[in-house]
Formats: sequence, structure tokens, C-alpha cells
Amino acid sequence: MAVKNYEDAILYFNEAIERIPHFYEAYFERGRSYLKLNFFENAINDFSNTLEYKSDFADAFLYRAHSWSATGNHMNAFDDYSQAISLDPKNIQAFLKRSEIHIRNSNIKPAIDDITKVIELEHKNPNVYLNRGKLFEQKGDLESAFNDFSKALEMDSLHAEVRYERGIVLIKKELFEEAANDLSLAIDQGINSQHIYQLRADAFFKSGDFDRAIEDYTTLINTFRQRNEETQFRRALSYYYAEEFDAAIRDFTRVIGQNRNHEEAYVYRADSYYKLGRESQAMSDYRLAININPDNPVIFERRGEMLLQQGKILEALDDFNKAISLNPCSINFFNRAAVHAANDNKSSACDDLRKAAELGHQEAKEKIKVFCP
Repeated sequence: MAVKNYEDAILYFNEAIERIPHFYEAYFERGRSYLKLNFFENAINDFSNTLEYKSDFADAFLYRAHSWSATGNHMNAFDDYSQAISLDPKNIQAFLKRSEIHIRNSNIKPAIDDITKVIELEHKNPNVYLNRGKLFEQKGDLESAFNDFSKALEMDSLHAEVRYERGIVLIKKELFEEAANDLSLAIDQGINSQHIYQLRADAFFKSGDFDRAIEDYTTLINTFRQRNEETQFRRALSYYYAEEFDAAIRDFTRVIGQNRNHEEAYVYRADSYYKLGRESQAMSDYRLAININPDNPVIFERRGEMLLQQGKILEALDDFNKAISLNPCSINFFNRAAVHAANDNKSSACDDLRKAAELGHQEAKEKIKVFCP
């Protein structure tokens, strides 16, 4: 067995058993040899014979459990792992393997309990913390998951899967800059899937790092062939917020080519046109967006802001009236106050500023002090 010559080992164990039929150690070692050779039924029989002659042999339960698992009989394996633990409460392997069966059966809490016992037994392996961290994440306990992944990285800072998993938790915790850093390290350490680039692109976007978001969305589009509406729209938004309006317009146009009813693409393309001084194209896109969804207050808010900057006071007022009727929020009252002020209607401007302030608009609160004594 020591030199992994299991076939010859079995021959000698056969001879030992012939000479001493109750030689339970020989049954046990022959069973382990059969297990190494993937003769699982023979192994199960030998471990059962071992336990017939020595019922408190913890390792016989452990290895019979391994054999049951290999045949797909996880219920019997679970019972044997539990017996091994009962006889040997410090049997780390039995706890680990039983936790895997709990996970298979979606029994999250007992799986966590078994892995916690392994940690209490001072098993030094980052994968133990990785596996428990995943279970905490499934349970929704993001803080415990983060702590476990961090502990695993203390043991192995180059563990790519742990970096990846912690990155996902950090996204869920809305710590996007930190998430992007972990995902970048995971990519550097060899994880180069479409999914990780998608996660990192979104993390860069939400952290405000639009240039690097553009790079990742471009990788998704060109390398992973993700030329779908959502990815194109995300890159278009990144260009928009990076103030690369020509590039944004190109991507918004691609999105509209895929979905003629994508109202947000029309709105942002309109804004991009306006930023470039192409006002007639902006106005055309706002009209198209309104035709798609006449109940979207954002469209009227954005077009109203453009009209106000152009000095088209009455048209801007109509848009803000419509925006307020659809969504009476602080920004819409604040914007309409600006229209009233531009139209020398101080009383109405003050009324709208007070309403905006009541709804929490900080700038409105300051302007009231000056504009509405």
C-alpha cells in the first residue's frame, strides 16, 4: 500500500484474512485498497466486515462513508459520517464531508455548523473559510461572509476564487471601488470569465470610474461577443458620464437599433446631442421618447431643463408642470421655481422653493433665505 501497489496489497490482505478470518484490520486495509482502485462495492463490504468485528472503529465508518458517496448513496454516507463523528468528535474529515452532504441537500445552517466545528479544531486551510463564506453569503449574512473570505486571504493572498467571491460580496455591500479591486486581482490571478468582467465593469461604473468601465464593457463586446442591448447601453452610459458624447451617441444609436422602444436610450442620446450643441436632434429624441412613454416624468424634466437653458420659458414651464403631475418630487419643484424666477413670477417661484425644501431639497432651503425673505 505504501508504494500504491494496491492490487498486490489486496492479495496479501486476502491471505491474512484466510489465516485469521476475524482480522478486522486486514478487512479495513483491503477495503481502503479497493477504494483506491474504485471498486466501491468491494470496499463497502470490507468496511462492513470490519465493523462487524469492531463496531467502534471510527475510521471504518469514515471510509465506508467515502465509498457510499462514490456510489451516489449520500444518505448512507451521511449516516456513516455521523457515526464516525460520534466515535471520534475531532474527526475533521468527517465534519467536512458531512458538510458537503448538507450543502447538497440545501441545509445551510447545519453545513455552517459542521464547517465551524472544523475551524474550532484549528484546521488551517483557506478553503474551509471560503466554503463557509459562500454559505454565509447564501444565507444573506454578508458581514460574516466578508469576514470569512478575508480570513482565507490572510492565509493565501493569491487565492483567486476567494478574491472573486469577496468581490461579489463587496458589490452586494455596495462597496464598489473595493469590489473592483478584488475582482481585478482575481483576473490577474487567472479568472478570466465573461462573468467576472461583467461584475467588474458594473463595479467600475457604480464607483464612478467610467474610463475603466468603458474598457471592460468593450472587452465584453469585442472579446466575449456580448453585443446585446444591455451591455451596449451600459457602455453608452459610461461614455455619457465620462463626457465622451460622440461615442455615447454611437452606442445609444446601436441600442436603439436593437430596440426601437428603448426610451432611456433616446433620453440620454438627446442629452448627448444637447451637450454637443445639436439642439434640433435633441428635441427630436425627446419627442420620440415621449411617444414611447408619455408618463415618464424624467423625459419632461430633462427636456424642461434644456428648454430653460435655451430661454424658452413657457415651453419649459409646460414640461415641468407635466413632470410634477407625474412625479411631485423636490427636483421638479426646484426646477419649476427656476422657470418662475426667469419669468419674474417671484411669488410662484417662492411657493415652489418652499415645496422643494419641504421635500428635502438642500439648495432650495438656501435659496429661500435669499430669494423669499
